[in-house]
Amino acid sequence: MFKKVSFIAVLFIVFAFNTSSTLVENQHIKSGEKLTFIASFNISGVMTDIAEVKMETSTVKTKSRELLRLKCTASTYSSWDKFFKVRDLYESYVDIETLLPVLYKRNIEEGTYKKELKYLFKRKSKIAISTLNKKGYKDYKTEVPITDTTLDIVSAIYNARILDYENFSVGKRVIKKLIVDSEVQTITIEYLGKETVSMVNYGKKECYKLSIGFGGSEIENIKGGKYIYITADDDRLPALIEANIPVGRVQIRLSNYTK
Repeated sequence: MFKKVSFIAVLFIVFAFNTSSTLVENQHIKSGEKLTFIASFNISGVMTDIAEVKMETSTVKTKSRELLRLKCTASTYSSWDKFFKVRDLYESYVDIETLLPVLYKRNIEEGTYKKELKYLFKRKSKIAISTLNKKGYKDYKTEVPITDTTLDIVSAIYNARILDYENFSVGKRVIKKLIVDSEVQTITIEYLGKETVSMVNYGKKECYKLSIGFGGSEIENIKGGKYIYITADDDRLPALIEANIPVGRVQIRLSNYTK
């Protein structure tokens, strides 16, 4: 269940969706992109910057093909390490044209908790082989049933950016699947139209606004929702994320990018 998901993982999950079984061709995500975010948490009613999230893309060649490596890291600022130190690494190796994952790796260190997780996607067999390493488990393998378009946390972020929102009608809802902690979860998405967002260091940008719900439930209202803002341009940058999570309210703001 979602209560088992780590703090930083929840930040990524709010991006997680695809809108149809038909594959979408990637025309926006290229190798060499670098994004930096400021993660803030509501402390005593004040949004306080506590961590930095970085996302970058690079090309990786295997014996048989070329893949796009999607790397995400999350780390608390040093001033917060004594309260709750986070050093998380997420990697997804995806098809360059469809951004569907072939391999996913996750290595988290949060406080005293450590965990490694890997998914090997076998699309023809419709399974993902999950390998878990943490206290009490060593190379623990399970087979997770998947569909042709099931995503992991990281590839879901990038898939969200390549969709054709210009042809979405306001209020359109879709339900899709995402593999989290060796379980397939349901994500519900509603497109809310365009809204102007003030970005850190980049002024105001027109963005596509999306609302996210979990477990097939109805979309939350504005008082308790999870919202994503993606710039309505060729870059399709994740400008802002706002979400309620089990431990409070989180905001993630894009502060720097190079393409």
